[in-house]
Amino acid sequence: MFSFRKSKQQRILVALGISISSVQIAILKAVAEDEAAGAALQHRGQTWQLVVNDDEPVVNQDHESTIQKLLERYKRFDFNGQSIQVVLSTGLVEQISVDKPEAKAEDIKPTLQWTLKDLVTIPAADLLIDYYDLPVQVAGAKKINVVAVSRSKLQPWVLALDAVGLRISGIVNLDLALIHWVDHELRTMIVSQVTGERSHLQIIAKQQLIVSRRLPAAFDLERIDAQDLATMESLAIELQRSQDFYSGQLRQAPLADIELAFNHSQIDSVAQVIATQLGMQVSTLAYPEWSKELAAGDYSDILALTGLQWLLHGTEADAKADASMGNGR
Repeated sequence: MFSFRKSKQQRILVALGISISSVQIAILKAVAEDEAAGAALQHRGQTWQLVVNDDEPVVNQDHESTIQKLLERYKRFDFNGQSIQVVLSTGLVEQISVDKPEAKAEDIKPTLQWTLKDLVTIPAADLLIDYYDLPVQVAGAKKINVVAVSRSKLQPWVLALDAVGLRISGIVNLDLALIHWVDHELRTMIVSQVTGERSHLQIIAKQQLIVSRRLPAAFDLERIDAQDLATMESLAIELQRSQDFYSGQLRQAPLADIELAFNHSQIDSVAQVIATQLGMQVSTLAYPEWSKELAAGDYSDILALTGLQWLLHGTEADAKADASMGNGR
């Protein structure tokens, strides 16, 4: 989504996940291959291990102080000059699908800045926006998804990171960033909920976000009763509607499965009921192998770990681009 300057000589990779109710931090550290203990991953010729996966509740909507508290807690890592990826929960951004302006690429954002003023609640002068193209569309449509955030809300958070020397690689919304939790060849639906926010579903095919929508506010997935068959049937109908849109109007191949990612003590039972009602495979979203030793297991850390996923894939793309440029010289 929002891109920033690059960092060099990475010792750590940091991700910050920010939601309405909490701030999460996750840190990957470069280690010598013979010193790696437990789960690790190889990235850009180095061995990395997850050494921090933590969160802090937000009190009185004071995200800035919460961010500062986490940074102070882990200042031993010396953040100066290191990369950080920020992931914003859906509750902190406004998203809307609009017709793509007939304008040059560099003029699209300025055009959207004012055409959105009646479509979002953020004042036009305070809008910070980005957009991404929809890879699959209804025949004849030329839509883009616009993501908007309040500049005045975001700025203190960015300054807090800058104050300790962190270099922001980018800021991305969770809906889009979840693509890297799905294997490249798969087509799947992720049904997720961040604590205190609306539940969402995303349909991801070959690591592209095809469908993203809020579920009705009545579905609080963290508290849903798997034995309440009427509510479970209503939820299954909502999921089926999105599948029908994906396979019908968008004319795409059937989904492989549905994966659930929310904090629920009986999430396996919820998955089983949905699977029975829809007649397809439903399971919980699998954590990356490198994260499992420190993973919360209840998806309360999904924002920060998604940030690391996004950062890892982004630096892989940078490396490929650098190699391509080198080959062209």
